Amino acid sequence: MTVTGGAISGVVADGVIEYLGIPFAASTGGAARFSAPRPAPSWPGVRPARSHGPQCPQNGYLPGLSPSGPTSEDCLNIDVYTPDDARERVRPVMVFLYGGGYTTGSNSQYDAPTRMVADGDVIVAIPNYRLGPFGFLSLPELAAESGGPTGTIGIQDQQAALRWVRENAHAFGGDPTNVTIFGESAGGSSVCTHFAAPASDGLYHKAIVQSGSCTQSPLVPGSREDSFVRSARYAESVGCGDPATRLPCLRALPAATLLDASTAPPEQSAPTWVPSIDGAVVTRTLDAALRADSREIPLIVGSNSNEGAQFIAESDYARGHIPDAASYESYLRRTFGAFADQILARYPVDRYPSAAAAQSAVITDGLFACPAVLTSRIARDTGHPVWQYEFDQAPLGEADPLLPGAFHSAELLYLFTKVMGVPVPWTGASAAFAGQMQRWWTTFAHGGDPNGPGSPPWSAWPEAPGPDIDGPALTMRATGSTMTDDFAIRHNCEFWSQRER
Repeated sequence: MTVTGGAISGVVADGVIEYLGIPFAASTGGAARFSAPRPAPSWPGVRPARSHGPQCPQNGYLPGLSPSGPTSEDCLNIDVYTPDDARERVRPVMVFLYGGGYTTGSNSQYDAPTRMVADGDVIVAIPNYRLGPFGFLSLPELAAESGGPTGTIGIQDQQAALRWVRENAHAFGGDPTNVTIFGESAGGSSVCTHFAAPASDGLYHKAIVQSGSCTQSPLVPGSREDSFVRSARYAESVGCGDPATRLPCLRALPAATLLDASTAPPEQSAPTWVPSIDGAVVTRTLDAALRADSREIPLIVGSNSNEGAQFIAESDYARGHIPDAASYESYLRRTFGAFADQILARYPVDRYPSAAAAQSAVITDGLFACPAVLTSRIARDTGHPVWQYEFDQAPLGEADPLLPGAFHSAELLYLFTKVMGVPVPWTGASAAFAGQMQRWWTTFAHGGDPNGPGSPPWSAWPEAPGPDIDGPALTMRATGSTMTDDFAIRHNCEFWSQRER
């Protein structure tokens, strides 16, 4: 098979063909650090595409852990999974954008969308994109060097991957006019960001936003001015504080040095690395972009019923701390500022089994569930067909002490057949539910509607019945998935709407 750059050979595994580690852009090291992606150089002969390429530079997922695989600044590669008869007919293409708070993640972590591909009759592509300071450093001198773009390198990497998919889809038997982008957490926010990125127009035709919204999220793009301040503070922390020499100084430092200072400390609630509204790549806020978008792109928007559990496991349990009333209040004050007192009154500790449960409810409702409702509302009012869901299946059980319920990212264990090389061993009802999840996603990719034969009915939001009328949500469970119309009430979304007033 020949793609941009040259010929490649893949490998057959579990009934699908895997083409792994294909370069879609050149190395980003040296003088190319912090610069827009450039075309990948051609290679001679047939390039084996049988193993994952390196991850983009990053720290481990938790303190003290190493990254899950080798890292390199030559990391802009893409993995493509196709049915073993892919070129016999044209199929939809699904492009997955991984999460990780814009600081961790890679395509090698999600290395087997096998059942989605084989049973759903789709092609799945998963690109890497730059993270942390490598992907989102924003400085006036970078804007001057690039002619405007700054703080959006990671988004530009995603755009380069989507252009590569458009140019090479036919080689894999894919339809470049039927591309669905889907992503989780920062990947879901990335999906939203492409609505505000004019150069992404025409590169995708359907979108799935999983636990990452287009508004009221810490990961939505911030102002260029704020990103300048955060990046300047970061540059100073690594010894590159002089604006006259700041950029060459940062480019000369070892990648490990940049990573050592790239993660916000636990007491800092606002993330350091998010895309910026630079006026060039990302031109407006995501909610404004969605309101102005007249393309009527079909959307699936959803969240999980206990999103907060994972964040508490990362920020507290992994550091040897069990949340208590004092740490709960401290979290609220540094995260929500003046709104904290109202949250304490609405979510008092004594109403929950523990301080951790109260904090998880706040995270779930305020940062995921209600932003999902608002995203769906804006999209519906603009004319986009919208289906909303709440994932309510607990992979480890409702009473697991560390990750109870349907925690953040739990749905990925049902969409992917292997994660980080480890098979997900569902059996019985859980295996059947995983198959249903995959059918919803791939049916949507085929026709822009997740409903299909044998699937529980999933009602779309009604077309613009009124600004204060929300649509239904599908509650997804292995014991039976059902439509509900009280999602916004259960998650106190009227209360959370006060944050914007």
